[in-house]
Amino acid sequence: MSTTPDVEAIVQEVLAKKKYRALDIDLVTFIASTEAKKRATLKEAVKATTNKLHQVAGAYFKEQPDYASYLQDLELLPDNFSHDQSRQFCLKLMQEHASTRERLPILPEFYATLFADMQPITSLLDLACGFNPLAIHWMTLDKEARYYASDIFEDMSSFLNSFFDHFRLNGKASVCNLLTHIPQEKVQVALLLKTLPCLEQADKESARRILNGIHAQYVIVSFPVRSISGKEKGMLAHYSSQFESLLGDLGWHYRKFLFESELAYRIEKDI
Repeated sequence: MSTTPDVEAIVQEVLAKKKYRALDIDLVTFIASTEAKKRATLKEAVKATTNKLHQVAGAYFKEQPDYASYLQDLELLPDNFSHDQSRQFCLKLMQEHASTRERLPILPEFYATLFADMQPITSLLDLACGFNPLAIHWMTLDKEARYYASDIFEDMSSFLNSFFDHFRLNGKASVCNLLTHIPQEKVQVALLLKTLPCLEQADKESARRILNGIHAQYVIVSFPVRSISGKEKGMLAHYSSQFESLLGDLGWHYRKFLFESELAYRIEKDI
């Protein structure tokens, strides 16, 4: 009688790896449960689970983030996030994450364009945020804006809370696996930047469910136009066709924006 590998054992082995020890256990369990059904041995299931986690999250850092060092540097900064030293610190850290690094050349244009006719922005939900909250200086939010951020790494969320506290921002970061849970804060704007293709590596039906579950007047969804290695691979045409078909099914109004390194959609929802 054949048996599938034990999910708990897979999770324990994956979380024992340095690269994944700070990952949300709910995400690891979700993927391990799926992969266990397809594999004959524990070793095969662990390898498949780590491969999938790399696609979903691990590929975006060349090296493990040194949060202890980041926190030491943060403590030496003035508490004004618009100060030049603070902005340089944010730019340096955003270079560490592939998603925000790709956005740096278009950063001022990106938010000025997408947020142009929505001011003042008083509340924002940043889903699967990575280091994007460090771009808050370029977002021109209302001074008292509530900023909710979520990601699948516990150490990243902890660092972001220290960032919000240092600059006395009205922000809160939490750990969240969007494949099983969607934050329920009601906000003016939600960001879901270059995230849906990653999540669909683990659950092909996730996009519709996540978009329906977000409580925001506006949802900004973006897609990469090139791979992390810099190749186009027909990604622009693929994501445009796929996502616009979904938006047509949902019947939502949207505007499309094409930047040098990113394709963005601004969706208007009724909440």
